[in-house]
Amino acid sequence: MRITRLLISFSLFLTSFSFSSGPTYSRFGLGEILFFGGSRISAMGGAGIGLTGDRFINRYNPAGLARISFTRISAGFEYSRVSSEDNTGSSDYARGDFAGLGFAIPISPADGIVWSLESAPYSRVNYAIERADSQLGIQSKQVYAGSGGLSTVSTALSWKVVEDFTVGTKFSYLYGRTRQSAEFNFTDPTFVDSDISRSTYYSGFLFTGGVMYEGISSALNIPTLKSLSLGAIITTPATLYADDEDLLTTRTSFDTTRTASSKFDVPLGLGLGFSYTFSERYIFTGDYVTQQWSKTNLPRLGGVDFQNSSRVALGVEILPEREVETYMRRIAYRLGFSYHSSYLKVSGEPITEFFLTGGVGLPIATEARMNIGLHLGFRGTISNNLQKDTVFRLSFSLSASEPWFIRIEEE
Repeated sequence: MRITRLLISFSLFLTSFSFSSGPTYSRFGLGEILFFGGSRISAMGGAGIGLTGDRFINRYNPAGLARISFTRISAGFEYSRVSSEDNTGSSDYARGDFAGLGFAIPISPADGIVWSLESAPYSRVNYAIERADSQLGIQSKQVYAGSGGLSTVSTALSWKVVEDFTVGTKFSYLYGRTRQSAEFNFTDPTFVDSDISRSTYYSGFLFTGGVMYEGISSALNIPTLKSLSLGAIITTPATLYADDEDLLTTRTSFDTTRTASSKFDVPLGLGLGFSYTFSERYIFTGDYVTQQWSKTNLPRLGGVDFQNSSRVALGVEILPEREVETYMRRIAYRLGFSYHSSYLKVSGEPITEFFLTGGVGLPIATEARMNIGLHLGFRGTISNNLQKDTVFRLSFSLSASEPWFIRIEEE
């Protein structure tokens, strides 16, 4: 009977939607879906589908790899701090995360054939709540927490079909474990303090196709559009396999109460983007991305539903001046913003996010830069007994290139 009561209490928490503290929206679905394309793109609002060039690895659009002429390496780290509030109070939560590692190797630069290998986070579960409560007539102190998330390992290949048109493909293995737990400390001595945890391991494959077109100027005979690039991506629907395990732990026992296997749909995703370089110093870029999460069969908990997500992002980069000795004039400056209508609808309220972004690209060697990105924004609302998050993110990524695999011709 004690085990049954604890499981019911845990289930009540998982299906409830009343928040008291902590960044708890990530406990639903696959967690918080991440859009981190590197600190350079992040500082420009996260807009990069139409962005191409030799000095960065495009994580969004595999067709954007085609201009890379030397082997490029990129690695990143992100620190985030969330201040959450609802009708009962507020709390702060902070953490640091690995933000991806990527390699891009040009196989045939003349043909735009570039191969890349990348590891990056896909989603994140990260919350903690403490309550003094009475459920089912039992007085207890309850601590709820969630952690983990999903990651991807991806390989991509680009190819220049004709001079102004490139295509790319990207295969990703999606995997990871999420954990949600409830700790119960009872005032009634007839009940044993206990911990219930639910662990779910996910795995599956994703495919992304991308195109990049830079021939608008020639096609329309408009010289001022020579530096305009258009990009598009499609992520095909995929199946995600999940293995669940529920554990009950007390001071005297450890018991697996449930194991189950299931599979879920990762829906179709589409994205469009552009970039335009003005006066060889200013790059303007923008994205629109949507994904049909309303068609997923992820569990719809009480009061929570899934909706089609959409994200709009705009950014600008001021490029450094060439061949100058002053360090400050060799720094790239970036600004942007993004609006994201997430895949969650809680108590009938769509959960949305708005961010202002900025950052710099600091030269640290001839072909290396330290990119720093800043995010400041808001997520959710305190209406309908929900939660509003104020989010601060600081990201660092190192991007460098080296001339690997260069053939030296003999005279």
